[in-house]
Amino acid sequence: MDKTYNTDTKIKKECWPQFAKLIENQFTHGGDKYALSDGKEATDWVCELSGGETGADWILQTMCKYIARYKNFQREKDLLKIATYCFIMWLKKGHHLLGEHDEDTKK
Repeated sequence: MDKTYNTDTKIKKECWPQFAKLIENQFTHGGDKYALSDGKEATDWVCELSGGETGADWILQTMCKYIARYKNFQREKDLLKIATYCFIMWLKKGHHLLGEHDEDTKK
């Protein structure tokens, strides 16, 4: 896509359900494709093997790969993979278990 579009709040609200469904498709298919055992998939195993400083550096490095690939080819699927890995990292680091979240939304 050669054109760059504006992204006001109205467009974001309208398009979020579609984007969320596409990400859901990514992690559902990946969960099936890379399943190892109950409650564990290949991403968990690779993070155990190569955790790095965060315990999940492999995820960050994989996101970098998709960022570079998007820069070169501008394929939608790479953006969906990046977003999916953001969600997986959010889960792996336990942010879903917090009572309060570190949002940058206060005025």
